[in-house]
Amino acid sequence: MAFFDDRLTGELDYYYRRTNDILVGVPIPSYVGASNNPIVNAASVENKGIDLSLNWREQKGDFGYNFGIVASTVNNSVLDIGEGNEAIFGGAVGISGLLGSRTIVGESIGHYFGYKTAGVFQNEEQLANTPKRGPERVGDLIFEDTNGDGVVNNNDRVILGSPIPDLIFGFNLGFDYKGFDFGADFNGTVGNEIYNSKKQVRFNTYNFETSFLDRWTGEGTSNEEPRVTNGGHNYEVSDRFIEKGSFLRLRNIQIGYSFPTVALDRFKVQNFRLYLSGTNLFTLTKYSGYTPEIGGGNVLGTGYDSGLYPIARTVNIGISANF
Repeated sequence: MAFFDDRLTGELDYYYRRTNDILVGVPIPSYVGASNNPIVNAASVENKGIDLSLNWREQKGDFGYNFGIVASTVNNSVLDIGEGNEAIFGGAVGISGLLGSRTIVGESIGHYFGYKTAGVFQNEEQLANTPKRGPERVGDLIFEDTNGDGVVNNNDRVILGSPIPDLIFGFNLGFDYKGFDFGADFNGTVGNEIYNSKKQVRFNTYNFETSFLDRWTGEGTSNEEPRVTNGGHNYEVSDRFIEKGSFLRLRNIQIGYSFPTVALDRFKVQNFRLYLSGTNLFTLTKYSGYTPEIGGGNVLGTGYDSGLYPIARTVNIGISANF
C-alpha cells in the first residue's frame, strides 16, 4: 500500500506456518529392551502472526527525512509431541538433574516450568504453619501449594513464562540537510522472559549478584531474596530466576558530512565524507543480566542465560572517499 504520493508506503502480511515431523524422543515399553527412547519425526508446532512494515520518506527543499518501522507478532503453539509423550522436559539450568522447561500440547514450545514463590519464611511459627517442600529453614523461599493439597511437591509446578516474545520490532529514522546526514536504528522485543541461570548456579562461582545485597538476614529484612546458601532449596527451578526480557536497543547511530562536489573538483576527488558512528550504545531493559538478547541452540531450552557475554559497544570515526 502507498499513500500521500508514495511518501508513506507499507506492507501488511498474515503468516501461518505449521512445522511437522519434528524430531522428538518417543517412549517405548521397557520390555522391548531399549535403554533410551528412540528419536523419531513425530512432533508438530504452529506459528502464526502479523508482519507489518511502514516507511515514510519526504524531501522538502534541501531537507529530507525518513522513518521506518517493522514489527512481527508471534503466536506459538505445540500441536503434537508424539504418541506416548505427555510432556517433554528440557532447558538444562546447569544444576544436575534440574530442567527448567516443559513442552506440552496446547502451550508454547519450551516454556519455563517450576515453582511459584510466595515470599520468604520469616519465623518458626510461619515455617510450622505453611505447606513445605522440605527441608526448609527460616529465611528460605516459600513455594506455593498451587493445587491446595497441603504439601509442596512436583505437582505444584506451573508455567512461569516463555522465552518467545509476543512482539519483535525495529525502527529507523534519519535526515539529511546540505551535506549533513544522520541515521539511527533501534530493535527490541516485548513479552518474553529470560531464565537467569547464572544467578542460580553456584558451582565454581566466587561472587554473588547485587540482588543478594537485599537478602534475608532476620525477620522482616526481606520477603523476596532468601538467605545466602550455595545450593539446596532456594535454587530449585522457580520464578525467582525468571525475569522480564523485553528491551529496546540502539543498534546503530551515525552522523556524517559530505563535502560539496564543487569544493572537491580541484582535488580530483569524487566524494569525501567524514562520519562518526556508534554501535550498541545503550539498551533499555529490566533484565539484570549482561544482555537481554539470549538465544539457544536447542528449541526446547532457549532463553537461558548462563553468563552470555554481551555485544560490545563500539564508537568509530571514519573517512570515506572516492578518487
